Amino acid sequence: MATDGPHPGAISGFAPCFPVRDMRAALAHYERLGFEVMPYTEGITWAWTRLGPAELHLFVKDDHDPATTAAAADLQVENADELGRVLSGTGADGTSDPYDTPYGREFVHVDLDNNLLRFITPSAG
Repeated sequence: MATDGPHPGAISGFAPCFPVRDMRAALAHYERLGFEVMPYTEGITWAWTRLGPAELHLFVKDDHDPATTAAAADLQVENADELGRVLSGTGADGTSDPYDTPYGREFVHVDLDNNLLRFITPSAG
């Protein structure tokens, strides 16, 4: 259903959910990348992380197998090259070098549980 104008109760945010095996390790990983993370409390099975206005939710999935299942999210960014340098500079493993695509410039980050974040700067046209 498409609308021509603002929709009642318009969406003001969106938070993909990623499965993780170890919440403490996942939060530490995202914090090292520069995300704001929810404080860890022993036994929590759900948490949030934020990078600017983007929010990502994490949930413990005991039977998660990173070799066969994971999740993905695309984030539109102003400058993929600059953000890629920043994330690579944190020392956290999993960030690719930026590369060109038919739709813009992007890089990816794969977390400890094989979840994929794709950071995209769209082409001007």
